[in-house]
Amino acid sequence: MKQTISELVPAGSKAYVRFESEETCRAFLRQAEEEGFTFSDGTKPTRKHPSDLLAVHDDKTICYLGAVGRIAYASGAKTVGGKTLVRLKF
Repeated sequence: MKQTISELVPAGSKAYVRFESEETCRAFLRQAEEEGFTFSDGTKPTRKHPSDLLAVHDDKTICYLGAVGRIAYASGAKTVGGKTLVRLKF
């Protein structure tokens, strides 16, 4: 059974997702759109450019990570903005 993106991001958490390739990110964005995720500005995921690192929130929004988010990802932080940080790699 295929796991949903929603199942990967439990309530009260956010996930930072690192992608091995642009195609893997595109597939992730397609699935996210099918599950009702949007970027924080309301844009559908497939309308955005793929990235090597994205944040996925438990409210079904996605965003790109800037410098601070990338530092948090690499630092081993356990929480970000009061939410549990889940690290995923595809």
